[in-house]
Amino acid sequence: MMRVVDNSAEFLSKLKANNLDTLEAIGKFSKGVMDDNVAVDTGLLKSNNDYVVSQDEVQMSNSTEYALHQEYGTSKMKAHPFMKPAALNHTGDLARIAAEQLGKGMKGKG
Repeated sequence: MMRVVDNSAEFLSKLKANNLDTLEAIGKFSKGVMDDNVAVDTGLLKSNNDYVVSQDEVQMSNSTEYALHQEYGTSKMKAHPFMKPAALNHTGDLARIAAEQLGKGMKGKG
């Protein structure tokens, strides 16, 4: 006799918890990359690097009024990007983090 057990509710609950942990880990990693790549004079720009995790995304930010000038440059200053490269130059790292975090506590039975 075959017995079928539906563990989908438990699986989805664990996946949802892992999703938030994944976004938090991605935010922490990306902030570290931003900190490593930001131009430092007084340290104000670096100290304002941050991230916020919501249910479905992580948003990187810097509230310093000249952060956009550093990121994109001006007519008198070349760009010194530190935010976009944190994601675009580290897609492999971000994929690895996501795979590790999303898989935590997930064990197949077969």
